[in-house]
Amino acid sequence: MLNSYLSIFDYIVLSMYVFFLIFTGYYFSRQKKQTTAEYLLGNRKMPWWAAGISTYVALLSTISLVAVPGEAFNHGVSMFVDSLLMPFCAIGACLIFLRFYFKAEKFTPYSYLENRFDIRVKNFTASLFWLMRLMYLGVVLYSCAMIFEGAAGWPLWFSILLIGIVCIIYTSMGGLKAIIWTDVAQFAIIFGALLLVLLLAIAKLPFGLGGIIDYSFKHQRGFEYFKDPNFYSFSPFIRLNLWVLIISNIASQMFNYSADQMGIQKLLSTSSYQQAKKSVFTYAAIGLPVSIMCYLIGLSMFVFYSYNPLPNGLPPGDIALFHFISTQLSAPVPGLIIAGFLAAAMTTIGAGLNGLATVATKDFYLQYFANAVDEQQQVKFSKIATVVTGVLAVLIGLIIASANQRIGQTMMEVTALWFAYFLPVWVIFFLGVTSTRITTKHIFICTGLAWAITTLMVVWYIISKDTDRPLSFMLISIPGTLVMIVAGYLFALFSKHQDSSKINGLTLWTQTKVNDDTQNEKILDIPAIP
Repeated sequence: MLNSYLSIFDYIVLSMYVFFLIFTGYYFSRQKKQTTAEYLLGNRKMPWWAAGISTYVALLSTISLVAVPGEAFNHGVSMFVDSLLMPFCAIGACLIFLRFYFKAEKFTPYSYLENRFDIRVKNFTASLFWLMRLMYLGVVLYSCAMIFEGAAGWPLWFSILLIGIVCIIYTSMGGLKAIIWTDVAQFAIIFGALLLVLLLAIAKLPFGLGGIIDYSFKHQRGFEYFKDPNFYSFSPFIRLNLWVLIISNIASQMFNYSADQMGIQKLLSTSSYQQAKKSVFTYAAIGLPVSIMCYLIGLSMFVFYSYNPLPNGLPPGDIALFHFISTQLSAPVPGLIIAGFLAAAMTTIGAGLNGLATVATKDFYLQYFANAVDEQQQVKFSKIATVVTGVLAVLIGLIIASANQRIGQTMMEVTALWFAYFLPVWVIFFLGVTSTRITTKHIFICTGLAWAITTLMVVWYIISKDTDRPLSFMLISIPGTLVMIVAGYLFALFSKHQDSSKINGLTLWTQTKVNDDTQNEKILDIPAIP
């Protein structure tokens, strides 16, 4: 029998939320003859603001809602600089990559790689993305299960199964339209839940928000790393330094807007490149206030448990917030707040399942059965792929939960380990877009070098973890990425120019105009180089 901290009123709130998701999926599934454009891209008619909100919440996930308050609780707000960098990095990455995907008028960014290189690079990169993003969904399921373990008293396995099944149902039924419109509603739920928990935490303390910040900063929970000269060093043994933070943010946004079907699919659902750019600006604008609230919640939890310690002292940073929700708030407030955190998981999982189903359908299934399947068969396959992907994600989530409990890592360290192997994906796009000489052979050699270096870094991190000089977990992915970029440009330096007909319109130096709903124009005035 499950032990639960929630009341019947909390369960009523959560049940209403789950019903809303399933009903929305059913509502958008009523169309008798769906096409893949309708099911996977919302017929390319989604409003830019809705696509922007949906892109943000898809990339937010409960990983952020667990990790960011936990980071503030344990180490302070030094990593807030990451949130300040994000809008600029996101907009820059969008301007580099997104035009090529609208020009191709395809469903995924991987068709660009087939045109720029060949089908081997496309299949390799799409497969790598598919496997790695599937693992990511397992991490999201695990992080959401942490919420329910702390706030509802449910075991991890039960939460993973429950959340996974609900998300599979509404995502497979309604397609991208259901996902985007539920994302808009769920963003309001997430924002409201964060604001509510912050206000309630402040009400539990004898001073206001200013007092929370003042107490936290006086007890080493401010911008502590910026006061430390080591923060500006290049030592691999410093947990966090400025240079690693900047590079990691750039790499993350490069991945999001070059290779991540989860976000790009939302942008491709708009009517044009210009509309998609507005979506990216929306994404950038709403990210900062959400991040501020997450950090303030972490600080408020630190102050609350400093004044009201548990028998064993301060709780772990990753679960302090959810312990507060389950023990300090009265029904139905916990249900409302937990619904907000659950919404963050659902938006990410829904986007992931839809994105992976799209890649499976358009980049693999259609490739091998192009002459044998019609639109209705593709839609049917997409729905089956959504369900199968969801089941696999649930299984991976259960495995990650077990492994994480054994090795005792924090959520941010887990994220860094699996994300390290994502990075060659965006570098492949980056080299293709920025160089006119890179070839298929160069791509595979550079990727092999990046993986070898990354594997060595992972081994180094694991070995050094329990020593007096542990390797910074944020450094794991950077050397492999830099080696891949440098090696790629070295190959290009000593290679011949490719036939212009093979790369026309496929690099920043040979770009052609992008069709738009108002006019044809180059978005960036980058000179065409012969």
